[in-house]
Amino acid sequence: MDKKTKKYSEEELAIGIIFKEFRISKGFSQLEAAGNEISVTHLSNFENGKTVISTNHFLNILQNINVNMFEFQNSLNQYFQKKDLLLFNIEMADAFAEKNVSKLRMITEELHKKLEISSTISTTKKYRLDYIRAKSILSFVDSSYFLTKSEITFLENYLYNLKEWGQYDIAILGQCAQFLDFIHLIELSDRMINPSQNSINIPYVKQAIIQTVLNIINIFVDAGLYTPARKFIKYLENIKINDNYMFEKFTLVYNTARYNYKIGDEGALAVMNDCRKALEFCKCFNTSNWIAEEIIRINDQNSKNN
Repeated sequence: MDKKTKKYSEEELAIGIIFKEFRISKGFSQLEAAGNEISVTHLSNFENGKTVISTNHFLNILQNINVNMFEFQNSLNQYFQKKDLLLFNIEMADAFAEKNVSKLRMITEELHKKLEISSTISTTKKYRLDYIRAKSILSFVDSSYFLTKSEITFLENYLYNLKEWGQYDIAILGQCAQFLDFIHLIELSDRMINPSQNSINIPYVKQAIIQTVLNIINIFVDAGLYTPARKFIKYLENIKINDNYMFEKFTLVYNTARYNYKIGDEGALAVMNDCRKALEFCKCFNTSNWIAEEIIRINDQNSKNN
């Protein structure tokens, strides 16, 4: 084993290799990439697996070649054949939208296996959270899956101990919200949207917050808890969702109509139906079918009551 391998791990050296691939693909020379941060010689050694560089230098030379951390992390994970967080989110979301129970079950079982073979406290915590999250998503389409009391307690303790909410934390609250005590759900939601959070204005974090609040609104409406539902509707109305988040704006219109119908506004059903038609026009058939099914259930219930 050579000195280089002894000094640096494979994971550390791979960072330079992936950086080099990005630099070349973007058409930047080593001189341009190094800029005023490090010498060209240092960059060359970094790219060829001979050394590593400090975090602040790395972040700055990433900016020099117009690559963000999400792009880099995804490529690094692919290099080691790991699951990227965003790709994992998309994979779960797609399987859920398609009601692909087999795919969701497979993902959940894979995470359970990782949890069983995990040997360190740090990885056990991460794998347990991932498993809880996957189980909760699967429960929407397979009622034989649910969160146990100990899993709910573990999740709540994790969320209550957060000082700063990131995208992962926001997503797991939204995806597991249906299992939480309503008082705890209100408290945790308030913490999540606290304006003192440093990350709250980062676009992808803001979008995650909007998506989670939309889900929580539905949970409160379904439970007949209209006061907290209205509170979070007003929150989303007040933050003025950007047009870039068109689907989220659209969902707020639908959720508000759903809330209004539940509190006695029969005219809101027409708004819900308009939302269905708009989704069909945009060929968003999975979502439009969900709305159509809900409208059918409402009409059936009205027929029974009459």
